[in-house]
Amino acid sequence: MKLLVVEGNNRETRLERGAFGIKPYYQIFSEMLNEIVPYAEIDVVFPADDEKILPSITKLKAYDGVLWTGSSLSVLDLIPTVTQQLNFAENIFKSGVPFYGSCWGLQVATVVAGGSVAKSNNGLELDLSNPIQLTREGKKSPLFKGRENNYRALCIHYDEVSEVPENTTVLAYNSHSKVQAMTFEYLNATFFGVQYHPEFSPIVMAQIISFLKEKLIESNYFSSEAEVEKEITKLKNPAILPKEIANYKLHTQEISSWIQYISKN
Repeated sequence: MKLLVVEGNNRETRLERGAFGIKPYYQIFSEMLNEIVPYAEIDVVFPADDEKILPSITKLKAYDGVLWTGSSLSVLDLIPTVTQQLNFAENIFKSGVPFYGSCWGLQVATVVAGGSVAKSNNGLELDLSNPIQLTREGKKSPLFKGRENNYRALCIHYDEVSEVPENTTVLAYNSHSKVQAMTFEYLNATFFGVQYHPEFSPIVMAQIISFLKEKLIESNYFSSEAEVEKEITKLKNPAILPKEIANYKLHTQEISSWIQYISKN
């Protein structure tokens, strides 16, 4: 199996977070895939850095699947680091390669396919998501095989899908966002994505919260540094986390199911 991971952050963000000890998102994805499909060949591209060296539509067809990471960017900002990614996503859809996206990846695919993304009226969803419900279609989908209803996931997003593309099936939702998972067909490819981060571990989430600590206090998401530290301590204690958060195999199961699905189809 040959997989392509698309890094959603630009070089500046990767370096800034890397200096704080946070792994780049492509590395988090690659390490996860090494556990799920250790036999897979994994390549990485960086469309936010330079779109001139990205694989062509013809070269994309050599992959069995494409996985798009999260990002600190907003698809609402039509700056080069964003538009370069939108252009590349369009080519993925043209190539016909199965396409998966976490958070930012979901939002990029949505906009390219004719849907809309907006700032959530509910503000930031961070850390452990509100309980997520599967729709009737989600309960029957092979992409959620084994997933119990009313589950939690690790997340960080201000933006959300406000209007789905044509031919979309919404698979999951919660009280924060009406789309937490969905699938659709556009051009020649089928897309599956979630608004949360199955690839994150609690330790990664703790690092991101620590990195954003000052901004989160300034925005009143947390009331104090002590409250931030309390949340970070909770994330580092598997015994008090929901099992689908503490157990990495359970937390990544949507991506595992997607890999299995594209392998059979």
